[in-house]
Amino acid sequence: MPAKIITIGTASPKFATNQLDILDFMEQAYADKTEFRKLRVLARQSGIEKRYSVLPDFGLNLNPTFFKHQHSQPHVEDRMDQYKDNALLLALESIKTTLEPSGTAIEEITHLITVTCTGLHAPGLSAEVIRALGLRDDISHTAVNFMGCNAAFYAMKIADLIINSNEDAKVLIIAVELCTLHFQPKGNTDNLLSNTLFSDGAASVLLMSDKTSFPGLIIDGFYSLLLHEGWDLMGWDINPLSFEMILNSRVPAFIGKEVNRIFNRSAAHYSISSDDISHWAIHPGGKKILDEISLNLNLDKELLKNSYEVLRDYGNMSSPTILFVLKRFLESPGSPGEKLFSMGFGPGLSIETSLLSYG
Repeated sequence: MPAKIITIGTASPKFATNQLDILDFMEQAYADKTEFRKLRVLARQSGIEKRYSVLPDFGLNLNPTFFKHQHSQPHVEDRMDQYKDNALLLALESIKTTLEPSGTAIEEITHLITVTCTGLHAPGLSAEVIRALGLRDDISHTAVNFMGCNAAFYAMKIADLIINSNEDAKVLIIAVELCTLHFQPKGNTDNLLSNTLFSDGAASVLLMSDKTSFPGLIIDGFYSLLLHEGWDLMGWDINPLSFEMILNSRVPAFIGKEVNRIFNRSAAHYSISSDDISHWAIHPGGKKILDEISLNLNLDKELLKNSYEVLRDYGNMSSPTILFVLKRFLESPGSPGEKLFSMGFGPGLSIETSLLSYG
């Protein structure tokens, strides 16, 4: 019995800052003004107008509360304390906006899947959600941790497997990332790019079997590729100060070079062609990535409108970002049977795709 995405709820922290205003904070943080000038150019080319953080530091308030000292950055344990203080609250906000539209009561949820790569602790986010919502103590729960920007695809795969084996299952996925906790004013290209892109956010997804009468997006299948040639282009390292993002400037060009091969292998797996696809939901890892995909797949940028707009309005929130994009498709549904092709990118360089149908 195929799984169906019924509703998607999202949540953003209360501290929203215009992209160019964030530069005021960055200018103070970067001791080397040559590095800051590079950052300013990247920010202006990012396609992002606004980003969100659980911290007030990045706004026009030039008295930061967490990143207080230019040459003394918080240690990783301090950042994890901030994660524990904020991640659950953002998760609960997104859950509320997921369940209410469907009329689903919290006690009806049979399986819980949490997704995060920006904070790790035990018992962890899934256990916290169970306690906070009063879920039954024997609920099946799973954590997808440290998988990066395409981790929501892994969670949807698990949900699909659950529902295929139990058509009465109601699965709740929660993806929460607090990327801004890991800010470091380092001048290497990876950090400069990260500091212009990443943001905080949460998204929750309710999935049931397609026997339900609720409209939604039916999951037709998944397809994965590991592009070994891009092994060193994207990743996470943990150091004494933070989780440090590896985001090589060659990522957009590499994805552009490979995207036809990615799509052709995916299409063969799904037994479709590009003519069968009416809608495209691409993870907006950055404006240049979307531009390369549009160019090399010969897609009008209007077909990637939802991806460009999520990037513009929120930045790259890592794993919740593709769910913000899919939410827009749910809110302006297509005709029954129309196909939607979704794709995300993660460390490795790992590619995750999904084929969905309106139904």
